[in-house]
Amino acid sequence: MNIKNRLIVLTIMLIGGLSIAGCGKSGDNGPQTETKTTVGTEIDDTVMTTKVKSALLRDTGLESLDIKVETRKGVVQLSGFVDSQNQMDRAMAVAQGLTASAMWIIK
Repeated sequence: MNIKNRLIVLTIMLIGGLSIAGCGKSGDNGPQTETKTTVGTEIDDTVMTTKVKSALLRDTGLESLDIKVETRKGVVQLSGFVDSQNQMDRAMAVAQGLTASAMWIIK
């Protein structure tokens, strides 16, 4: 995929994520132990995910790797497959350059 196609895909993902984030649940489901996420938090998470994905695609050496980016309540999680520890460290550095709350999940 060339850069133009990747940017189009990322734009569509952002728009889709923002659309889904606006469809919050209504009603009371009883007591919950976990703090609720707001629509604003969901939008912030979607924006951060898109920024990190875009930065990884722009970075030479990381653009072709299978790295999944997820954000929940401001914490960015990277998971996927890389060829070396150096690539893993580089992906973390790119994500942490955008947010201090990035973490790498090793499976």
